[in-house]
Amino acid sequence: MSVRRSTALSAALLCAFVFTLGWLGTREFLSKQLTGDAVNATRTELDRMVAAYHVASLGGGRPALAAAIHSGDATFEVVAESGEAVVRSENLRSLDPAWTPLPPAPIGAPADWTTTTSVTLRPGDHPHWREYRTYTVLGRLVDDVPADLVEPTGREGSTLDAELGGADPAKRQRLTLYLFVPPWNALGTLRNFDDTLAVFVPLAVLLTALAAWFSAGRALRPVEAIRRELAEVSESRLDRRVPVPRSRDEVARLARTTNETLDRLQRAHNQQERFVADASHELRSPLANLRAGLEVALAHPDRADWPDIAHRSLLDVQRLQRITADLLQLAVGPDGQPSAVVDLADVVAEQVAERSFDPGAPVVSSIVEGPAPVLGEPVQLERLLRNLLDNAVRHARSAVTVRVGEQADDVVLEVLDDGPGIPVEDRERVFDRFARLDDARTRDAGGSGLGLTLARDIATRHGGTLRAEDAEAGARLVARLPSARRAEPEPPA
Repeated sequence: MSVRRSTALSAALLCAFVFTLGWLGTREFLSKQLTGDAVNATRTELDRMVAAYHVASLGGGRPALAAAIHSGDATFEVVAESGEAVVRSENLRSLDPAWTPLPPAPIGAPADWTTTTSVTLRPGDHPHWREYRTYTVLGRLVDDVPADLVEPTGREGSTLDAELGGADPAKRQRLTLYLFVPPWNALGTLRNFDDTLAVFVPLAVLLTALAAWFSAGRALRPVEAIRRELAEVSESRLDRRVPVPRSRDEVARLARTTNETLDRLQRAHNQQERFVADASHELRSPLANLRAGLEVALAHPDRADWPDIAHRSLLDVQRLQRITADLLQLAVGPDGQPSAVVDLADVVAEQVAERSFDPGAPVVSSIVEGPAPVLGEPVQLERLLRNLLDNAVRHARSAVTVRVGEQADDVVLEVLDDGPGIPVEDRERVFDRFARLDDARTRDAGGSGLGLTLARDIATRHGGTLRAEDAEAGARLVARLPSARRAEPEPPA
């Protein structure tokens, strides 16, 4: 199932669950409220019936009983102390043909005795009352009622005075009045409530599903655009980038992350292509020289100077080794943030000391202004300085100077020589792969053409820079690296 469809379905199900839960909860609250109102109204009617018997007993007679019940549909029953029904509503027998009288109040019950009970009316086969319904019934006790307001017993009617006879008023009886709480108002209201919500709840669920469908489609539109662009990305089209929506939501962050990943893939691909191109370009010449020399020597073995051929072949192999090592170094990406603290002053001292044993090379000296700690890889930083010194020694006439010290938050490493220098227009080109200036083509014997490129790459990996800058004479290469003192915590105040 698609995300759009599952989102719409989930929203519809959630809406149906919430609305149904609200429907049932509201219905229960409404039912209790309506039932409570009906009970209160019935209790008022029952109090009126009791008051009518009191008034009739004091001389009000049958008119007081006739006015006691306001509704002709009221369901009531008056029970004598003997358990016999005195009078009951006509519809009671219709609701339950097998009805038996409710029990009278207990013997010795106080004058203010009341009760609340429930009864189930069973209409049987009556054509209009098929269901069995439970009713709440309220009961009250009325004492000292004249017999002429009671007898004859077993009467039915819609009022309390139906078919009263002329009994002896001197006789007094104790009656229990029962009045049924009518459920019709509550049932009708609940039925209308259910009918209304039965229409609006499905409509609300449908509208929610449609809104979720269109909202999900609108939200996923950038995702579809991202998918289409990614489908176009191939080995020959790594420059494609996915569109970034203007919103600041998760989709926009996904698009930015995708573009960053594509950038890294393109850089890796370009790096691989450069490695292959550089290797095929630079390795071809020494391999051709090596093969040609060997083929000529083998063609005329009796006239070949084998020691000289071996010496020249060894030089070609060494050149191949240097080129291969530099190419592999450039092809390997940074393997993480440097973590060791390296003192560049020590590195300079070691490199200068190594070159002091070469009597035929220019003199290499150093100026160390103090400790120069940086965060980095010792081997890489040694390689950076070695490449700078190799370049300076090949081009210097008589002297090379290395200066190291701290400036603000940086460690500055300078390598100066007294050679021909670097023209201003070529100061960036010397860092390109296999780039050699015209003068260097005749003097740069044995170089791979990758030394300065690799040195700048190492400086960049360590968060620094490497540039060719102005000098009074010769060339001046300046590397700036972040000082390790930046990472040191400040002392507590």
